[in-house]
Amino acid sequence: MNKSILLIGGGGHCHSVIDSIISCEQYDNIGVVARDDMNLRNLRNDELVADILVGTDAELPELFAAGWHEAFISLGSVGNTTGRTNIYSLLKKIGFILPAIIDKSAVVSSAATIGEGTFVGKKAVVNSGSKVGKCAIINTGSIVEHDCRIGDFSHISPGVTICGQVNVGNHSHVGAGSVVIQTINIGNNVLVGAGSVVVDDIVSNVKAFGNPCKVVG
Repeated sequence: MNKSILLIGGGGHCHSVIDSIISCEQYDNIGVVARDDMNLRNLRNDELVADILVGTDAELPELFAAGWHEAFISLGSVGNTTGRTNIYSLLKKIGFILPAIIDKSAVVSSAATIGEGTFVGKKAVVNSGSKVGKCAIINTGSIVEHDCRIGDFSHISPGVTICGQVNVGNHSHVGAGSVVIQTINIGNNVLVGAGSVVVDDIVSNVKAFGNPCKVVG
């Protein structure tokens, strides 16, 4: 097989991504690229990885030329996706392929669509008719029910339940343990606080939290 993939960002989210890549047994070599000030020696999964590559963003063109043609953004996001969007633009400009990474324990319907560069974590569910955009995060144990739309670069946190026919816009974040009832629309650039129960639509560019969830800024 001899396939290799570069992970961009060596923080906590990277640990989960490495576990999921290993579970799928699709890559022989996993490299990690991070900022100069990132200490990758603390990466707790390194003993499980065939090849940890300590590199920086500035070296990405050289790494591509050296044969690393697939990459994945393993930088997490909570309410600010600027870092992820900037990395995405850089990777695409260089020519990298960004596969979706779906953990072996996740359940993704054959009638669902997962965009490039999206992560679907352990025991997450994406049901029939749902469409998840590019570079989104469907995190551990979250449920995206039937016929939902999850926008580009949005993050559905651990333990979230998104009921049927919900639309979540681009660059939005739904906090851990939240519930979004059926047919709700959540706009772009929205931050929903952890543990919220969303029973009404939420417009773009706001923060909201609570049970019931209310806009707070």
